[in-house]
Amino acid sequence: MREGLKGGGCFWCAAVAWLFVAACGSAPDNDLFDTASGGATTSSAGKAAGGSKASGGGKATGGGKATGGAASTGGSGTAGSSAGSPAATAADCKAACTNGECLGAVCVITCDAEHPCPENVKCPKGVPCQVACTGMGSCSSGVDCQDAESCTVQCGGTSSCAGNVICGGNSCEVRCEAQGACMSEVRCDADSCDLRCKGPGSCPGKVSCGGKASSCVIECSGQPSCQNSIESVATTETRISCADGACPGQVKCKGASCTVSCNGVSCSGGVCCEADACMVSGVEDTCAQ
Repeated sequence: MREGLKGGGCFWCAAVAWLFVAACGSAPDNDLFDTASGGATTSSAGKAAGGSKASGGGKATGGGKATGGAASTGGSGTAGSSAGSPAATAADCKAACTNGECLGAVCVITCDAEHPCPENVKCPKGVPCQVACTGMGSCSSGVDCQDAESCTVQCGGTSSCAGNVICGGNSCEVRCEAQGACMSEVRCDADSCDLRCKGPGSCPGKVSCGGKASSCVIECSGQPSCQNSIESVATTETRISCADGACPGQVKCKGASCTVSCNGVSCSGGVCCEADACMVSGVEDTCAQ
């Protein structure tokens, strides 16, 4: 039998080699961590781990994050915002971010002692935005993030963000960290709102989450803070926390669920919860039925 194969050895070797290549494919490239469209990490020069092509949020391995940072389910995900529209790219940021610098797809606007931004700081439309008001008295005319895809505002300088701070988009975080920060209204109309008045005397104006919000978190932990009214009409969930001496104005909330925590001598203006489910601690709910 060995003698019989010896004469046709080249033919059989070629056939076996051809079958092996067809079944297994060519050897993988050495570019293990190329970046696919939108920033998703892929392997083998544009192929996602597992062999499927990654393009704008294609299949990822084991439920990893797809393009745009949205967590995938069962190994696949779709890039884009919660509404299903494509997520902003670095190119989008470069085109829109004329008053800041792009960090990937995020427009970063810095207002410090050298550049205090006395004019109203407006985030560009359709891209994520980060505003850092770190200088004393910076962002004195306020911050407008209503048209951004998402927004983070840090009012870290003393008496920073003296004007209104208003935001929208998929998510909004406002940090009033320094003494006297956020002197006017702080309003969030994003889907997810997170408003923190942590500096002494911060947020003396109205603090609110509008009807476009699904979830709303308001923290008044500065000594004192949130001296005006607090209101949330977030549809799904509201959580409000007032430290001792904070929230002397009325606190009102609606929606599916509302939790209000009044600590020490706080919420002296009363709490009115008109949500479907109310949990008020520290003071009496004046709207309880």
